[in-house]
Amino acid sequence: MAPANTFKLKFPKPRRRARGVRRFIMFSTLTRMIFLANLLGLIILIIGALTLNQFSRSLIDAKIDNLHSQTRMIANLLGGQATGVGATAVLDEVEARRIMARIDVPDKARIRLYDRNGALVADSDQLDDSVEVGTLAPITANLPKPEIKVAWWVQLQSWSDEWVNSWRVFRNNREKKQRFLERDIKAALLGETVSGEQYEGKKLIVAVAMPVKRVADIQGALVFETHDVDTILASQRQGLTPIILIAILAAILSSLALTLFIALPIRRLARAAEQVVRSSEKRDVIPDLSDRRDEIGDLSVVMRDMTGGLYNRIDDIAAFAADVAHEIKNPLTSLRSASETLRGSKTDERRNKLIDIIQKDVSRMDRLITDISKASRMDAALAKEKAQPLDLHQFLGDMVDFYTQTREETAVDVVLTTTHDEGDPVVIPALENSFGQVLRNLIDNALTFSPDGGTVRLAYVRGESAEAGMAIITVDDDGVGIPKDNLEEVFSRFYTQRPKGTAFGNHSGLGLAISRQIMDAHNGTITASNITNNDGKITGARFTLVLPVQIVEKDKTKSKAKHK
Repeated sequence: MAPANTFKLKFPKPRRRARGVRRFIMFSTLTRMIFLANLLGLIILIIGALTLNQFSRSLIDAKIDNLHSQTRMIANLLGGQATGVGATAVLDEVEARRIMARIDVPDKARIRLYDRNGALVADSDQLDDSVEVGTLAPITANLPKPEIKVAWWVQLQSWSDEWVNSWRVFRNNREKKQRFLERDIKAALLGETVSGEQYEGKKLIVAVAMPVKRVADIQGALVFETHDVDTILASQRQGLTPIILIAILAAILSSLALTLFIALPIRRLARAAEQVVRSSEKRDVIPDLSDRRDEIGDLSVVMRDMTGGLYNRIDDIAAFAADVAHEIKNPLTSLRSASETLRGSKTDERRNKLIDIIQKDVSRMDRLITDISKASRMDAALAKEKAQPLDLHQFLGDMVDFYTQTREETAVDVVLTTTHDEGDPVVIPALENSFGQVLRNLIDNALTFSPDGGTVRLAYVRGESAEAGMAIITVDDDGVGIPKDNLEEVFSRFYTQRPKGTAFGNHSGLGLAISRQIMDAHNGTITASNITNNDGKITGARFTLVLPVQIVEKDKTKSKAKHK
């Protein structure tokens, strides 16, 4: 009885994907990843450029140092114009206005002078007495004012500036640095110098508030401010805007190109593979992209080869099933006929003969089923077995010894005619069990065709010229040979044509077909031919195996050293 407290391990099931889904190419995951990968780095650089320019410390610090030195110079000049001696000295306001009126104040800059009570004495914005001279425009009717055209990238830059400035981190920074002019003036009148970046609403101002002294006596406060930093930064960003837009356009074009050359071909391959799964008639639907010298071209070639191999395997399975059904029907028909005749047999001799026929048919069916099972499992066996280097002389010698020790009195001799060369062994990479099955099939086949007292000869040689790098193995017999028209047909499944006088039904006709299948797995070949004498008469059959040779430099060096 099973215990009550039992549990089972549960593994997540793979997610099922609906077949036939037709996503728009721009919505596919691969396309999104291509666009994201191309644009992500660019977006980070753009955001970095926008945010870093907002807090460009080098520009602000340079502006503060410049204002600080100019303010000190003007304050010293104004302090030197004070009238009176000692504590009775007072700021000469008239002279101070005259001096400030002669100062060339830059655009977007402002200088203000306050007395020791904090009252405004002079303001550069109110002291500008310059007069512009020029020709007036002719008097015309009331015409609409011409619209000032602003470049679209400038408008885009202005919008991006407003968007960036609306971020919380920048709002908090502006709130912390809001300007309080009265506080700066009071600090300057107490002898402190106040400088730094400040904000009036959203406008950035760089200001310096400094006391005006005569010796150590504070006569007033001088405030020098400028608000051109935003303009400088905006002009820099406007210069970057076309470059950024070109970079974005290049990234989009690059993403589109990658989509067309990567995502779209893969999509075509996926759709073609889906059509292959749904219909067995569309064998050549996989697109041929072999002209592409990249991995997608390789994938196309591999998928076409794989599809062709799968269809060939399907055809082989269908043909094999038909052949099996045909071959099994023959002994079944014989069994049915013999069993029906057996019921009406009146003599023991007749019954015994029918029983012998039944036993032979059963043996034939058993042999057929065994060989069919071997043939159907051959692919799996070849996939599991690992190739290893085989010394041909030793391997063929062991094969000959096996047949020599197990032969019957009337058996045919099996010999190896090639002598061993220790200095130059012939080594092949092969699946030992499968390759041994090929040789056993050929030797068994030769034994059945050779007459009593005949010989089955095994030989091997290293190929030359056109077959250089290959090992050639031959299996010869002294039989009647193979009809010229059947030299290729003998490798077909269930080929059982035999000479007259040979017992019928002792062979399934799968041995040579299995041998060719194994040789294909070894990247080798197997062919059949006849042996003739000087008169042109056939004296036997020959099967030739050709396999690649394995180069073993180390083993060759060792063998030479041992030989010395």
